[in-house]
Amino acid sequence: MKELKFWLKLGALGAALGAAVFFLFMEFSLKGGTVTMPNLKGMPKKAAEMKLRSLGLDMTVREERYSSTAPFGAILEQSLEPGATLKRGRTIAVAVSIGDKQLTVPELVGSPSARQARLLLEQNGLQVGRVAYIPSEQPAETVLAQSPEGGREVARGEGVSLLVSSGPAPVIRLMPNLRGKSLGDARALAERMGLILRKVGETDATGAAPGSVVGQNLTPSTRVAAGAELDLWVAPGGAAQGDARLATVEYTVPNDGIQERRVRFVVRDSLGERTVYNRMQQPGALIRQDVQVHGAASLEISLGGEVAETRVIP
Repeated sequence: MKELKFWLKLGALGAALGAAVFFLFMEFSLKGGTVTMPNLKGMPKKAAEMKLRSLGLDMTVREERYSSTAPFGAILEQSLEPGATLKRGRTIAVAVSIGDKQLTVPELVGSPSARQARLLLEQNGLQVGRVAYIPSEQPAETVLAQSPEGGREVARGEGVSLLVSSGPAPVIRLMPNLRGKSLGDARALAERMGLILRKVGETDATGAAPGSVVGQNLTPSTRVAAGAELDLWVAPGGAAQGDARLATVEYTVPNDGIQERRVRFVVRDSLGERTVYNRMQQPGALIRQDVQVHGAASLEISLGGEVAETRVIP
């Protein structure tokens, strides 16, 4: 038994010595010996670093500077010329390009969102400066103007200021008293004011004409902006509100890799045509929107200014 333990210990010692010899041999192979210096000029920084490492050499960035001929990240100079013989383990110093000092400002006017404009600037080595919003007939977030203008030559990293649409200026009007009017007249007046009729409900009202308006959520003679939501209550028995209903529509923006786009819902029913949704959305976004419709109704969905789908609203 003692003899077996002796041989086991001897075997373990031999394995340890073998491993040590192997690692010393690898260290000598990588650090010892000589190699020929490759030509790194024009190579991307990462590729140059991997090339040197495969030869047992290290790399350090001595300098970063502008270059009108070499792209960003390319090697401009190396401390040893190509073809030189050197020992493994040496560190090679390099100069790396940070691209051209003068860059061309991209054209941003008309971009559907300030976010897209920001991404485009960053891709071109620039950044966003001041951003100001003003009311405009253009959809909200549309870039209206920029400074410097597209096509101008500027220094890398310079900021480009943007003037962005906040959407049409809200129209402020005094809310009329709709009580006593028929639902049809009240609905027509609300639409002329740009109000959104969200709900029509029935409630008992002594002496009120069947189907006439007996209550409203927006107080008469107060200031309201276009786009405000209006709820109405009518006396039972009228036929005018019978075809009004609230429907919920859902739409998932295609996850096709394209950046955010404007999604627009247009409803067509017995009252005509109106936009019920108009916003920028990311790929894959799920949109749920309640719409008030009357009679036979359809929904047109536009994506990035093009009709993507038309469906019947039950």
